[in-house]
Amino acid sequence: MRAPRAVSGMQRAARTAVRALPARFFRAAAPVLAADKESLLQLRRRTGLPILKCRDALQHCGGDLAQAEAWLLEQARRQGWSSVPLARERPAREGLVGLLREGPAAVMVELSCETDFVARTSEFQRVVAQAAMGAMELCRRAPPTARACSQHFLQPEELAELRTGPGGGPLSEELALAMGRLGEAVSLRHAAWLRVRPGAGFVSGYAHGGPAADPGAGPVALGTLGALVACGARGVARGGARGAALEALGRQVAQHVVGFAPRRVGRARERPREEELGGEEEALLAQEFLHAPGRRVGRVLRALGPLSVTGFVRFRCGEEPTADVTSR
Repeated sequence: MRAPRAVSGMQRAARTAVRALPARFFRAAAPVLAADKESLLQLRRRTGLPILKCRDALQHCGGDLAQAEAWLLEQARRQGWSSVPLARERPAREGLVGLLREGPAAVMVELSCETDFVARTSEFQRVVAQAAMGAMELCRRAPPTARACSQHFLQPEELAELRTGPGGGPLSEELALAMGRLGEAVSLRHAAWLRVRPGAGFVSGYAHGGPAADPGAGPVALGTLGALVACGARGVARGGARGAALEALGRQVAQHVVGFAPRRVGRARERPREEELGGEEEALLAQEFLHAPGRRVGRVLRALGPLSVTGFVRFRCGEEPTADVTSR
């Protein structure tokens, strides 16, 4: 008669143990993914904290974004997360420049991160390519101008609204997801385009110091430095021997801009001023040409082209860009 009582005791003990288990063991899987995706991405962008912590904060606060952010930052202070700076507050001086050419236009973007290791991952390079394609899509929609060369630096509101390309989603979401996957601050620092009037020339480009080509980047050239140069070559069609020679010369000028960092285009027959100023020459056309030591850029372009330069843009990761467009 004792066996039934022993079984009954075991059953009572099991029921007591089950009641003591935390309620989370009996919840359905759905609440784990209950946080709204857009709120989750916004919270991730605002705090720089891991996706899982952001999700827990939204669930704790019933989906209220403002309360979730305040609660999350308070938890970070209490539990020591703040001993490691939040991703958005850490310096991001590494990164890559992405350059994309299409017809009479070219765009260049700078995407920053914290370490060179992350900059060389395929994930990061894919986002750089998406940023370049988004900037090109914006350039296509920009109204044409009467000038031979036009230049535009994207403003913060334009950077925030970029898509990942034609028909793509918001680039901001890809940046937030990349931060979560890579564990570093990732941001789009600069984007610009340079465009010439059809038939008035072409835009050359050069990216230097980049990683090995990644298939995910597609036609986007990657590097830690980059330059776009608007070249005037009236009456010369792209393609063919003459056009190819001018394209090659334009690329050499872009390489020169990357290496010599001019501050302005200058005039075709401008006299070098480096001796007078006691410093480096700032005018592109008056500088000694990288590919023809002893000869000035302006003289080489007149002799081999003739090719004129109507504008340039230069990016270097972690630095402010330089650019100039002539009034012609």
